[in-house]
Amino acid sequence: MKRIHALTLMAAVSWLVSMAVAQSPCPTQVLQGSNATTSRDLICLVPQVYGPGGLVGQNNGGPLQTTVGHEVHFQASSISSFGPLNSEVGIALSQLPIAPPVAAGFIISGGTLTQAEGFGPILSERADTVGRHRLFVGASYQFFQFDKVDGIDIRNFGVVLTHESEPGNPVFTNDIIATQNRIDLKVHQMTFVATYGVTRALDISVAVPVLDVRMGVTSKATIFNFESPPVNHQFLPTPEPNETLIGPYDALFTNSHAAMGIGDVTIRAKLRAWQSQNERSALAVGVDVRLPSGDANNFLGAGTWGVRPFATISHTGRFVTPHSSLGFQGNGDSVLPGAVTTQPVTKAKMPDVFSYAAGADVGFAHRISFTGDFIGQTLLHAPKISKTTYTDFAGGMHDNVAPAIDTVTQLSIAAGGKLRVAGQLLLVGNVLFRLNDAGLHSRPAPLVGLSYTFR
Repeated sequence: MKRIHALTLMAAVSWLVSMAVAQSPCPTQVLQGSNATTSRDLICLVPQVYGPGGLVGQNNGGPLQTTVGHEVHFQASSISSFGPLNSEVGIALSQLPIAPPVAAGFIISGGTLTQAEGFGPILSERADTVGRHRLFVGASYQFFQFDKVDGIDIRNFGVVLTHESEPGNPVFTNDIIATQNRIDLKVHQMTFVATYGVTRALDISVAVPVLDVRMGVTSKATIFNFESPPVNHQFLPTPEPNETLIGPYDALFTNSHAAMGIGDVTIRAKLRAWQSQNERSALAVGVDVRLPSGDANNFLGAGTWGVRPFATISHTGRFVTPHSSLGFQGNGDSVLPGAVTTQPVTKAKMPDVFSYAAGADVGFAHRISFTGDFIGQTLLHAPKISKTTYTDFAGGMHDNVAPAIDTVTQLSIAAGGKLRVAGQLLLVGNVLFRLNDAGLHSRPAPLVGLSYTFR
């Protein structure tokens, strides 16, 4: 028995160690020689757009002709310039809004399940609970198509890659590669939710998202040499499979993958802490626990635990039901804000998130309701980029980006409605509009869904 316990402990310790020192699927910061291989993970899409070894010589899995004495070439600049963008995409996709598990407009009044005039919000929530031993289930579909990061058009942006320093600072260390880039990013998200009323005032809920993430990267790279031949950087005359050679100093690179799977499952406990005597006003408090069930290497999850205590208050009026909520999500360490290009990967603290929402829903004839919400989230100590200009050795000007760590506030409005199809079956529709350009920006994101409350 002691031996079994010892083996179990050793297995647990081994698992924890493996999690702590996870191996990178694309360690492009390390010269790998002929061992460089292409990864299918989405987190490696940008680091490996120029090849399995990154922007290095052919002897290390890159597209450049091999040179003597300085094999790494432009790799450090490539990682420092594109790394924050990669992190920002991964972090944003782990924080996509979902339709929360709520009671869908059927409230408890006088100890019975009663239909409210309005059916409640869609991407925010009210203080209502589903009721003792009652079950609410729902399913929704959302589509996100992203077009900007921090106000920069991700379908057309420039990044300048500078050469690594060398002893004596020879002229060729002033060489650059100017790139024009495009990122195509779409997400299909299905969310399945269920809420069970343990008591009249306490609900336990679960939300299970399933994501289909599709991403493509295109980079047109132009080499600017400032030292006389033969000391020139050039692309290989025989292009790689993902490369279109335009000339010795110009090439077009593409890389695209898709991933589908379960995202981060959220478990919720929600308690109605106060209710007015007429049962129309209420305050609820609760906590969301996000499990690291999604694959962070494929942008399906955060790659770490998250805990979000929250409070929400609402008043059920005759026709109009206002509501507001406030929450703070603390997160652990993840590869997303860290570095996947090191070996092993380097994890860093995921940004904590301060979330808030306010809105109202209006009902008509117990059949249809319309809802509008202001929704905001503030990410603390989050990566971001800004547009800059780079001046090369000859005085030429090139578009570039600069990374930073800052507080990022994303503001949106949601407008939608719910239609009672029959009984407690509701058809849900909504569109999410971004109000500012902070962080990863989506075009208007539609949502459709169904929900049902069992008596």
